[in-house]
Amino acid sequence: MDTGFRSRKGLDVLVADDGASEVFTTFYEGYDQAFTLVDEKEERDGFVDCLALNHEPGYSRISARLGDFRELVVVAEIDGRTIGGANFLAAPLPGHAIVTMHLNYAFVLPGMRGRGLLRRLVDACREIAERLYPAAGPVVVFLELNDPLLLTAEQYAQDSAASGVDQFDRVAIWARLGVRVVDFPYVQPPLSDTQQPGGNLILAVLAEQDFELDGDLLADHLERFFAISVLKTGDLATNDLAAAQVRECRLLGPVALLDPLPALDDLRAQVGRTDVGVREQLAKAATHAV
Repeated sequence: MDTGFRSRKGLDVLVADDGASEVFTTFYEGYDQAFTLVDEKEERDGFVDCLALNHEPGYSRISARLGDFRELVVVAEIDGRTIGGANFLAAPLPGHAIVTMHLNYAFVLPGMRGRGLLRRLVDACREIAERLYPAAGPVVVFLELNDPLLLTAEQYAQDSAASGVDQFDRVAIWARLGVRVVDFPYVQPPLSDTQQPGGNLILAVLAEQDFELDGDLLADHLERFFAISVLKTGDLATNDLAAAQVRECRLLGPVALLDPLPALDDLRAQVGRTDVGVREQLAKAATHAV
């Protein structure tokens, strides 16, 4: 599937579900420049394997157990010029009457930054999910952010240089879009056999302010994200870390969503002085405020 449309915020959006498409090639060229941290970066072959799950024989095997899904890459243009791209997984969750989207990667190209295009790109991705599943309910976006307090000094500098944005400034940008931190001790399973788990990430959500997250919903979402986007097998049995986190979610009741924006200045001052991450500090502050 290669398709295109004009988004409601004026981006020309190209969408593909195949690693052999020109859209994927364009996406990967920009992605390869924007993401540099070894254990967070999906290699080209990993994307190709993941996108192949949209097709047979993988699709029938996985959808029989997890339901419908689409793993897509997106290229966004203005006046024929590429401004950025994204990769995401979208899946309806009938038991919750919503569509969850995991925004695996999103980037704006260097020459296009500072123009408010990230918001338009994210909105275009949500619009794609809405078009795919128009009767399945509202779209709730999950994503991961680097935890600035858990990065090494080298990782902090390397990723900030590649993205052109300081790590805390990036969290602030997403927070101003409405992102909240999910109060769950999240660790991304390894993307491949040669990579390590991502223990320096924050799991976050972008949804309406009245959205309430519970453990079963989080488990259903993470099961699909881990099985398809991360492990690329459709099955959590291949990774104990993934399976354990999904089991842990199912034991939870309500899961708090924490606004990072009011605390960012205080947290920024702790870089290099703590090994306690942003989520834990936000959760502790929220508990004390009650």
